[in-house]
Amino acid sequence: MNIANKALVSFCMLLVIFILSACKQTEPSHENKIMENEQQNITYSFKNPNTGQEFNIIHAYTLYENYFETVKDNPDESPYQLYKQVVIEPVYDACFKDAEYDRFSVYEWAPEESDFNSIKNQIESLDKEHMTKLIEESLVKSSDILSSDKKTTVCVFPDIERFPSDMMTLGTGKMTVLLSDLNNYFELSELDNFTKAGISHEYHHSVWTEMHYSKDYFFTVLDNIIMEGSAIMFETLMYPDTNSTEYVLDESFNKEYWRQIETYLESSGTNEFILGGSKGLPDYYGYSEGYKMIRSYLNLHPDATVEEWTSKSPREIFEEGDYMSNYE
Repeated sequence: MNIANKALVSFCMLLVIFILSACKQTEPSHENKIMENEQQNITYSFKNPNTGQEFNIIHAYTLYENYFETVKDNPDESPYQLYKQVVIEPVYDACFKDAEYDRFSVYEWAPEESDFNSIKNQIESLDKEHMTKLIEESLVKSSDILSSDKKTTVCVFPDIERFPSDMMTLGTGKMTVLLSDLNNYFELSELDNFTKAGISHEYHHSVWTEMHYSKDYFFTVLDNIIMEGSAIMFETLMYPDTNSTEYVLDESFNKEYWRQIETYLESSGTNEFILGGSKGLPDYYGYSEGYKMIRSYLNLHPDATVEEWTSKSPREIFEEGDYMSNYE
């Protein structure tokens, strides 16, 4: 073999080695491939056709069947760790990472084995396409009125008894829906309305958080009351023919109730005033009071847009709505 041929062979061998090496470096790991496939299979992405705002709906409950099988096939391993690996990690970045309201650890959502059948029943009874349609409709309608530059993700999980809310906002662009046995309490049309109005309620929380929250934000009782009242007002504007929430709004101005809460408005936020049901306050007292604060503001500022009153600080809403005059 002459020198030219040897050089050509050497070059070809080096080229093959380089290509193989490059493939090895760029090929994702087996675990990453699984995670990518799971994310693609459970995620529905869309945009508001009018504004271009981006949304994701992540059907995280579809990961539970694999989790149940994994627990069954690995009896010696910690169900907690398997839950973390199979259910939470594939959706963690989209559903939970960087959420402002760190109220609990999602890893504690691991169900007991006694809950497996209940969760299976929830999943089997769900019409995935219908649920997706309801959420998409509400998000588009809501974002037409109150837009955001942030991508918003709604993550759907099975119902967990120790979390009393069927829907919650964990922060800007982070919303969670928990499946539940609502079919036992609502007709199908009522359940659809509950879902759509509830999504609009949580969407408003998401945008409110984007507008107001910072790391040093100190949540007062007034902040929490107006945050909830704003969301109820927003869902009422979006879906005026339905009361999606279980909250029964008290339209009256009860001076006895108000005296119990008035001196705590600037104190650290507490659920006893928001949820009521104790200290002589009716259930969901703070929701009603917050709704009336927004209504008082709008009565004096009827031309204010949703974006304008949402961007107002709770103190501005309270004072510019002359709310105290209702109790004179």
